[in-house]
Amino acid sequence: MNQKKKLLPIGFRDVLTNDANLQFEYGKKLLNNFNKWGYSFIEPPIIEYEKTLTDEKNKLLNKKTLSFLDPLTKEKISLRHDITTQLARIAEDRLFGLPKPLRLCYFGDVFRADKPKLSSDRQFKQAGVEIIGSKDLLADIEIIGLSLDSLKKINFKKISIDVNVPIILEKIFDDFKIALNKRIFFKKLVAKKNIKEIYNYNIELYTILKKIIDSSGPLKKNLKKIKKIKFGKNANKIIKDFIEVCSLLANKNYDKYKISLDLLDHRGFEYYTGITFSIFCLNSNKEVCRGGRYLTSNKKDAVGSTFLLNQFLQLKKISKNNKKKILISYNSAFDKSLDNLRKKGWVTIQNISQNSDKKIAKLHGCKFILKNNKVRPLK
Repeated sequence: MNQKKKLLPIGFRDVLTNDANLQFEYGKKLLNNFNKWGYSFIEPPIIEYEKTLTDEKNKLLNKKTLSFLDPLTKEKISLRHDITTQLARIAEDRLFGLPKPLRLCYFGDVFRADKPKLSSDRQFKQAGVEIIGSKDLLADIEIIGLSLDSLKKINFKKISIDVNVPIILEKIFDDFKIALNKRIFFKKLVAKKNIKEIYNYNIELYTILKKIIDSSGPLKKNLKKIKKIKFGKNANKIIKDFIEVCSLLANKNYDKYKISLDLLDHRGFEYYTGITFSIFCLNSNKEVCRGGRYLTSNKKDAVGSTFLLNQFLQLKKISKNNKKKILISYNSAFDKSLDNLRKKGWVTIQNISQNSDKKIAKLHGCKFILKNNKVRPLK
């Protein structure tokens, strides 16, 4: 029976040299920029106790968590689905005594248990930044600004940002005292931008939702529309914060970015409690970064963003390695000039066979050869 052997589980793959190097370069450049903004790098373990990583309130995220039994302790442990949760734990435990707010950053692999859609990976790298312990809206602006600046540093020049406030829907429902079963149904209608059925239930609710939907689009034009909408007591507080953040984004420091508003977009923002944002690459319309304000498991205020490196790989914004490669002739293996060449940035490939130097040089893409202590171009 000649059946093809499955080498890897669905959603897992080997990341080969070019992509591995590219991912490493992205991570290095991002962490370097995070550090310049005052963020401290933290590296948590990839496995923790299941109860530490999961959240009773977030059933959707829990379904994504890959859990198994620890053969040593017989306790349930999980591969991390997200690093933000871990940083919050570290901030509240290991870094409890440090002055707040904390500025932390990370880079590492995350894992998913759910079935991938199309070509989605179940293991991929994420990088991110978190401010933990601040209610101030300047923290939101800092995270957005840092996210945009970091993408610029890795050659993402044509990008757009969507600013949302998904929790506004719950606040509006609170103001109108909407029953829980109706909320679930109404959320589905809002997600489809098809709210006609709400008109028959409550005209005032329909009117306010219609005005919000009609206020989606470019920031400067639609912020004026949002300011004219009369919100109830519960929704008003979060809208004031949203308007303040958007007004700060409307200044000339952010003019080079295409900024849009979509208050009601809540896909993937289930656990956020304030303003959220998504950043897209305009050339491909792929989401490359997302973030926003949330509460940690101990109800501490936090705001952060996550960079989706599996999307980066498809866009390849960092130029390929253009370092000069040089073949070291078979008889020049112990040449004294080798260390000096490497210090100058040359990539050295040693000919360890007795095949022709020229043949081996071509195989490895070397345009130069070191022979008899002299660097010569390959002819």
